[in-house]
Amino acid sequence: MDYRKDREEWSDSAIACLLDAYTEKYVQLNRGNLRGRDWEDVATVVSERCDKQKSGKSVEQCKNKVDNLKKRYKAERQRLSSGNLSVSHWPWFKKMEQIVGSSSTYAKPLSEDDKSIVAVGDGSSSAATVRQSKRYAPANPGPVNLTNNLKTKPLSIPRWRRVVLKISGDAFTGNGPQNVDPKVMMLIAREIATACRGNCCWGRNFFCGDSWVAATSIDRATAYQIGMMATVMNSVLLQASLEKIGVQTRVQTSFMMQEIAEPYIRRRAIRHLEKGRVVIFGGVGVGTGNPLFSTDTAAALRASELGADAVLKGTTVDSVFECHQRTNSRVPFEHVSFRELLARGFTAMDTTAITFCEENNIPVVVFNLLESGNISRALCGDQVGTLVDQSGRIG
Repeated sequence: MDYRKDREEWSDSAIACLLDAYTEKYVQLNRGNLRGRDWEDVATVVSERCDKQKSGKSVEQCKNKVDNLKKRYKAERQRLSSGNLSVSHWPWFKKMEQIVGSSSTYAKPLSEDDKSIVAVGDGSSSAATVRQSKRYAPANPGPVNLTNNLKTKPLSIPRWRRVVLKISGDAFTGNGPQNVDPKVMMLIAREIATACRGNCCWGRNFFCGDSWVAATSIDRATAYQIGMMATVMNSVLLQASLEKIGVQTRVQTSFMMQEIAEPYIRRRAIRHLEKGRVVIFGGVGVGTGNPLFSTDTAAALRASELGADAVLKGTTVDSVFECHQRTNSRVPFEHVSFRELLARGFTAMDTTAITFCEENNIPVVVFNLLESGNISRALCGDQVGTLVDQSGRIG
């Protein structure tokens, strides 16, 4: 690579324009890869801003320059990690750190494999507010991005890079008489846009198989299949809400519903996540193909398959409670182990899901989905709801 020729073609102001335009487009695409039309927009912006210098750039020049900057950044990182340098004096190091870096000093976009927890953006690249977690060790910082000028609080330091958010169907109902409250649906969509990239929906707000089995004595498998279709309804509604605010979303099921959703294919789901899209799994039957398993089990299964670091279970209660017979008081538990959860007979999750998470060492956070900001707080490891893992102790 002839770096001298490259320097002659690109002035400092042109590089600054390129990085600003690239970052803005990169964020608008949910941290996804830029394609043909996107690069054309970047080249146009660079040419317009640098018009006075007569340094208009083509799409190919912009692509090559960004690639060269990334290569130079990686070389700088290697020099820093090897101990040859304590501080990089390369003028574009900080800017590239925000785009592809991994630094404890500067807030950064997560890597392609980590986009399952990052929100979409408004084009800004300001550093996320860094604050210490109350309950868990902090992970690498990540920025918060919002589309369509949504006024959402910045995401702090995420504890987990990729999570599966299990959404209770009851949460969609809200306090209204309808099966789905549009305001609640949009609230949840905005929370997801700020925090999360993998979701599993339940359909209890439309149909509860257990209730119908008890009331009508119909076949359990048939009742649960109806409930599975209800989860697809919730998934499509959530998809529409997310896309309305500019979040690219895909719904996947194990049912053949080609006009509505994609078939579940593990590699395809991972690829969607790598491109910065939200992937919604329509519940257990449509998630696993078996109507006799719960959506909790589906969430645990998908978390294991997709390499998720945790399962966040959003419900309509604040945490796991134990009812004391003497005082009739409800004491919230902040931290409990899988074994303790099973031994005490708590109903926060079904036994199969708890066992599966324990065997695969996938922590679970049970929290109130309807409280604004709780998804982001759970993701960052703040004190919200109940953490269930291998080491939890009550007391």
